[in-house]
Amino acid sequence: MSSHESEQVLSLLKELSGLKEINSGYEAVPQSETEREAYRLRQQRHQEIVEEIKALAEQKKSGDPQTF
Repeated sequence: MSSHESEQVLSLLKELSGLKEINSGYEAVPQSETEREAYRLRQQRHQEIVEEIKALAEQKKSGDPQTF
């Protein structure tokens, strides 16, 4: 994995960590509709990040130089 790809993965993992921390407080006591929507959007972003990391791994396996 190139330095650029490694930096991308590290950045994505940091974002995942932040999302997990925010969501851990929410999951205990869901509140308003606004909070539920924010939670849903964080969950959606979480899934997008997971897919980006998978794509980077696949890119490395295939040797494809495509960047994000």
